[in-house]
Amino acid sequence: MTKREVIRSSSEKETLRLGRELAGILEAGDTLLLTGNLGAGKTALVRGMAEALEVESPVSSPTFTILHVHEPKIEGGCPLYHFDAYRLRDEEDFYSNGFDEYIGGPGIAVIEWGERVRGALPADLIEIEVTYGPEQDDRVFSIRFPEGRTIGRRSS
Repeated sequence: MTKREVIRSSSEKETLRLGRELAGILEAGDTLLLTGNLGAGKTALVRGMAEALEVESPVSSPTFTILHVHEPKIEGGCPLYHFDAYRLRDEEDFYSNGFDEYIGGPGIAVIEWGERVRGALPADLIEIEVTYGPEQDDRVFSIRFPEGRTIGRRSS
């Protein structure tokens, strides 16, 4: 059984904070699938995660390179594998480019537009759908956690 939490954000600052909070419960080998329209806040959420994980290099959307590897600044830290699957056709593209080698390994894999490659990802992933709220800067994060995982709050 999975658990779903709905968290609201009314600014990029709040989205970054949510990313930092989410990173606090992640561990090496975790996979996150992010879905949502262009400009919904997926990359901002990943930037917040990267801040908390203390990785090198700034986070930007890997739309054209498909994958950005962010190594940890501190010894023993966890690398962040940031994917943008928008340009991939399907799971076969994911496999043929060797991206599956980053899943379940020593880092945390975050895949924007992950619905395109869902079949290549583990069943116990964390799935985050980002949608627009009623106001211009409002975002709604619907987060589905595998059994036993949670941030522990309903909304903000």
